[in-house]
This record gives sequence, structure tokens and C-alpha cells, in this order.
Amino acid sequence: MNVRFIWETAVNDAHLDLRWKVLRIGKPRETAHYIGIDEAPNTRFLVAYHENKMVGCSTLQTDPRKGAEFRIRGMAVDSEYQNKGIGSKIVEMLQDYAKEKNTGIWCNARIRAVPMYERRGFVIVSEIFEIEGIGPHHDMEWFHD
Repeated sequence: MNVRFIWETAVNDAHLDLRWKVLRIGKPRETAHYIGIDEAPNTRFLVAYHENKMVGCSTLQTDPRKGAEFRIRGMAVDSEYQNKGIGSKIVEMLQDYAKEKNTGIWCNARIRAVPMYERRGFVIVSEIFEIEGIGPHHDMEWFHD
């Protein structure tokens, strides 16, 4: 399968639709928009396309904490394309970007995504916690070598 990974400068309808479809099941579509984050000039968006369909998306927010300048938000892969390495490749590319900036990354990972993040070198740094209406998560961190 030929998948293209592209850094985009803004969130478009396809991006919001994918976030909504994967991450906001049962919630209004507008909850897929991260107010203040999507519009921030230093927020980066890495997306994956198969042919002309967006099949993966991520948001790299500047949200610093000790050793990690960036936070992954809105990481989603279309259900038809999951378990094909797309999410792992997106995270790898986000890590490469963070390495260029000499910093780490943190995220609130859904429980089902924890193994993928662990394979990419992230470590769990919290007990399981619930994000209301979304589900259980772990806080995870990754620091470049």
C-alpha cells in the first residue's frame, strides 16, 4: 500500500472528519476542533494519504514540560487502515521533527494505543486516568537520545 505522509499548515475538513470519526465517537463533530491549538502558528500537522484519502492525522502542539517541548494531540488512523504501520510512521516522523529541535514529546495515550507508543520508545509516566466522555488514558513521554 502506497501511503504519502505530508506536513500540512492547517487543519482542513478531511482532518476534522477523521479526528471526529476515530476519536470523538458519539460526540458532536465540533468537538474534533481543538480551539486555540489548531489555530496556533507553531502547531504542526502531519497527515497520511492513501491515494487521495486522508487515512491518518496528528497534531504536534507546542506544550512544554520538563524535557519535552511538544505534545501529540488528535492522533488518528482510519479504522480501515489501522494495524498497517501508519500510526507508527506518523509517530516516527514526529520524533524525527522533535530530534531536530533537540527535545522530547509527551502525550495522553488511549489505552489501546499504548503498545504502539511503547514500540516507538515512549514510556508510561502515570496511572490510568479517565478523560471524561473519551475513555482511559496513560500519560506517556519520549526523550531523544
